[in-house]
Amino acid sequence: MLVTEGDFYGIIQDTWTSTLGFQVDRTASADFSAVGAFTVCAKITGAWDGELRLHCSSPLARSIAAAIFQVEADNAGSDEILDALSELIHIVGGNLKALLPQPVTLSLPSLPDPTNWAQTTPQWQIVHWLEHFHL
Repeated sequence: MLVTEGDFYGIIQDTWTSTLGFQVDRTASADFSAVGAFTVCAKITGAWDGELRLHCSSPLARSIAAAIFQVEADNAGSDEILDALSELIHIVGGNLKALLPQPVTLSLPSLPDPTNWAQTTPQWQIVHWLEHFHL
């Protein structure tokens, strides 16, 4: 079974709405700067191999942590931010996993090596790239 971009966006929309209370609007974006951004990933292996990555600007990452931990965004530290982003990517991954050919396994969220993006998944290609969500 192939997962369409619409399926993937639906998972993200449902997850962000139910978990964070955020409505997201998918739009085309200008360049995303990784400077000061947070990134978490989770790998899916088995009958389908791939990786989910969540790249967030610092303000968006703080808003996510604030929603999950019920704190002011300015009070969310790096540990809370990474925990919140890890939880979010794991929820999205679990929902995506249910739509993929079985059997597949979802890894625990991790921090990718930002100095060597290509080496972490050299044989894979991007299937869906959703970017620049407006809250």
